[in-house]
Amino acid sequence: MSIYLQQIQFTQLEVIQLVAFVFGTAWLAVTLYTFFPLLQYTLVSLVSKYTDRTTGLGNLVTNVPNDPLEQTPVIDVLVPAYHDANVVSQAISSLRETEYPDHALNVNVLVEPDDHSTRQALDALSERYDFTTHVVPESYPLKPNKPRALNYGFNNTSGDIVGVIDAEDIVHRSLFSYVVTSLCDENKDFVQGKLDMVNENDGWKNLLFRAEYAYWYTLLLKGFFTAGYPVPLGGTTNFFHRATLEAVAQIRKDEYGSPWPEDSADWFEAHSVDDAAPWDPLNVTEDFELGLLLWLHDFEMGYINVPTIEESPLDYRNWITQRTRWEKGKIYTMFQWFRTPPTGVRSKFHLLFQSFLPHYAVINVTGIVILLLYSNLYRIRLFEGNRLLLLVTLSIVAVLAAAHSYAYYSVSDRTSKWGRAVRSVLISVTLVFYWALYWAATLRAIYQIYTGNLVWEKTDHHGRNKEIIEEVRDEE
Repeated sequence: MSIYLQQIQFTQLEVIQLVAFVFGTAWLAVTLYTFFPLLQYTLVSLVSKYTDRTTGLGNLVTNVPNDPLEQTPVIDVLVPAYHDANVVSQAISSLRETEYPDHALNVNVLVEPDDHSTRQALDALSERYDFTTHVVPESYPLKPNKPRALNYGFNNTSGDIVGVIDAEDIVHRSLFSYVVTSLCDENKDFVQGKLDMVNENDGWKNLLFRAEYAYWYTLLLKGFFTAGYPVPLGGTTNFFHRATLEAVAQIRKDEYGSPWPEDSADWFEAHSVDDAAPWDPLNVTEDFELGLLLWLHDFEMGYINVPTIEESPLDYRNWITQRTRWEKGKIYTMFQWFRTPPTGVRSKFHLLFQSFLPHYAVINVTGIVILLLYSNLYRIRLFEGNRLLLLVTLSIVAVLAAAHSYAYYSVSDRTSKWGRAVRSVLISVTLVFYWALYWAATLRAIYQIYTGNLVWEKTDHHGRNKEIIEEVRDEE
């Protein structure tokens, strides 16, 4: 009997060591994929700071805009709004307060026919601001969502430049000076702006959200570009030459087939509306997929270093539904690349890894924690190789946590330097718990994909970003 038990214990030890190796190796791959571009960007930045050398990063960031009056291409801004009656004035007013000439800036608000509250708010706002309301017809193919509305707006406008601004956003006064400089003077095909979730005082989750966005838009985005990685777009403050979006729509149609239902051709013809779809109308994380597609076909990206002020969700329900939508779109994108994989090992690796990364990373964090708890509970000593593997991995995680803290400290202006320092430490210590929250969203996303639920879940906004800006102005 004792020999049998010894054999059971030996088998269990083998299983634990194998699981430790698998989880450790997978998590190492995930963290290295993020760590390498971050390290490369840091080195490039140091070289450019202490020498006169021109670096690859100089091809990305537009820091000094030219006089916007030298070139005034017509810009069509698409503002998708759905149940945003209480915040849509923020985007419209801030867009109209920019320094760009009014005659060359068209603000196009996209609404659904059943959204009576937002349409009433727009009617009232039309007395104060110049904008156009586009009601997406109920009969327009597929179910209502943001990318569907964007496609409708794109095909009903004609500006030289097309951009996306969310209804709750507050944009920088000089935004379009940077946009025109990057797209026209520097010949970029598209640009991504900097996003900042300013309501960090609304709780731990909101503090970590601001750190997450600061890390992405001040460090990792530039790192991905420096390393030649794809850069997924944010859902707002991105601008394109119209020709770029037209080319993407044709690429999408040629490579993946029309995203519209087979019986929709008659609708487009009857309503004299083009069926071009720069954004995949079935993908609820359309920005993520579009960024990867632009990279795959060698379109050149620019980054404009002025912030668009946003608000992170105030409650956990909204946070979970928002993350579910993001995760669901990334899973959908991953399946798209599996169905029609790109050519070349490098393209396959990056596109599949980036669309798989958000889900696998969360699973591995959880797996490693469970593994360590189990091995300590039963006093199972891991092999030295496995212990070293997990140690290296956790060291990289510590560096990434420090990077989040540094990025947060560099953008926050809500507290004193001492207060920011304390919050930076809190971010680095609790970041793994924030990552663990992704589990709920990931599981919901997997379930919704499995059941064929591609509905775009709405995130509620309360205008906290506007309140915070007004508080700052009052203090000044």
